[in-house]
Amino acid sequence: MQMVIRERRTPPAGLGSALRQARVEAGLSQGAVAAAVGVRPDYVSKLERGERCPSVRVAELLASALKLEAPGAALLSAAAVDDAGRSHPWRSRRD
Repeated sequence: MQMVIRERRTPPAGLGSALRQARVEAGLSQGAVAAAVGVRPDYVSKLERGERCPSVRVAELLASALKLEAPGAALLSAAAVDDAGRSHPWRSRRD
């Protein structure tokens, strides 16, 4: 089986700061958001710094946890990738 390494997508400008602002306005810590979404706090930090694009499922959960209005939810949805993490070479496969 040939290993395929995806090129990492760059999040749209403003996504990270919009997520951080929504989290702060909701009065939540990165840890609280991470727990609500089912990811690690350092992943939420990377999203807020504009270093990662969320998966479609994580984007949906973030929009719900942060109670994002339509413009924020649309920005998050536009940044989402449907294959996040699946082809990472160090990810263990569960068959």
